Amino acid sequence: MKKVVYGQKLYYNDERNDDFTDYKAPLDRPVDKTYRYESRNPFFRFFSFVLYYLIAVPVLWIICLFANGIRVKGRKNLRSVKGGCVIYSNHVHTLDCAFALVCAAAPRRCYIVCNPDAVHMPVVRHIVKMLGALPVPDDFAAFKNFTKAVDNNLKKGRTLVVMPEAHIWPYYTGIRPFSSTSFSYAAKNNVPAVPVCVVFRKPKGPFKKYLKPRATIKVGKPVYPEENLSVKANASAMRDAVYEFMVEASRHNETALYDYIKTEKKVNTRTQIRSLKLDRKQRVKAKRHLHAFGKKVYGEKMPDFSLASLSAANDMEEALEGGYLDERHTDE
Repeated sequence: MKKVVYGQKLYYNDERNDDFTDYKAPLDRPVDKTYRYESRNPFFRFFSFVLYYLIAVPVLWIICLFANGIRVKGRKNLRSVKGGCVIYSNHVHTLDCAFALVCAAAPRRCYIVCNPDAVHMPVVRHIVKMLGALPVPDDFAAFKNFTKAVDNNLKKGRTLVVMPEAHIWPYYTGIRPFSSTSFSYAAKNNVPAVPVCVVFRKPKGPFKKYLKPRATIKVGKPVYPEENLSVKANASAMRDAVYEFMVEASRHNETALYDYIKTEKKVNTRTQIRSLKLDRKQRVKAKRHLHAFGKKVYGEKMPDFSLASLSAANDMEEALEGGYLDERHTDE
């Protein structure tokens, strides 16, 4: 087991548009007007049910519980909702969709509004679709089909999961600004918006040095649209209420895995997580070689070698100043 390194630096320039995912799917099949959001095939529906309830939910529940130490607070707020609703959550973990649909919403069947990347991965795209992925379309012509699928699901009493921040910032402890656009789903269909915020706890126990921050899901009270307001006004009011809950809940974060630092110059955020992983592997390898060299030369009287110089050479801040993380170096 490797010790988890806390306090590594990640740099960003735009809170609304920067994305820290280290994976980019090839967009060889765009989500256009030919994309089918709902399948009428009975075999597809049957296997979708089996995959969701008999495989995905149990497996994800085990992963969430043991790998992330999930705790849920306020689950009764969601259980009080009868019929359809839209869950709005911050986007701070690769599994935060699973946190919402498995740990907070189960046994409700959830459908996830997601990035088109999710349905472009070979083979996996069919599984993702069966699990309820509703990719935001790439062009305006397809938006009508997307809106229809969203409306149909909510009218049937189903649950939608939306990440209004849109882009993932792993283990981020703040709440980024987001618009009221996605809140029109709830306002238009006269269903409540249920705020959810993922916050992080300090790991405890004998293996705490090897664990990333533990996750706690806070579920807020549902926010219902008002009859005397327009769709736009309701969407704005619901957005404000959800944002306020998230900001208040985020104050309960106990620890931060990364230090997010704002910079005036544009940076390539997609390479930074990958760079940190590679940097860590190189440091572990260097330490192993230094240890072997020292033992061979000094034997039992081997001095304690320090990796301070190696660490400084690979420091993310120096990489930023040298232009390594600049957008011109996206292929490095």
